[in-house]
Amino acid sequence: MRCLFHVQECIPTLASFVSLLTDSSVQLAALQALTNLSVTPTHHLRLVTFVDSVVNIAKCSADIQLILQSLRLLVNLTSSSEFVEHMFRKQVNCWYLFICFFFCFIQTDFG
Repeated sequence: MRCLFHVQECIPTLASFVSLLTDSSVQLAALQALTNLSVTPTHHLRLVTFVDSVVNIAKCSADIQLILQSLRLLVNLTSSSEFVEHMFRKQVNCWYLFICFFFCFIQTDFG
């Protein structure tokens, strides 16, 4: 239980690295850590508050690795009903994210 508490304390720091920094290598490392934390629904509620930053990276970044990692995080979070409700409330254009993920996948595998 003690380890779980420490992990939960790190989530806001990792999310701030994603949303506030411009160093893409640090953003990518933070996104990878958050993606790993999002594999199970244990931390989904804490991650929902940072979704806007992740969606913004998926939409606006020029770095394909950042886009792909942000989309991986979003895909993991879709297993949570609270997250899906949040996305609908924010009226995120899910078709845009799907198309972005598709083109990143093609470019990564075949490009």
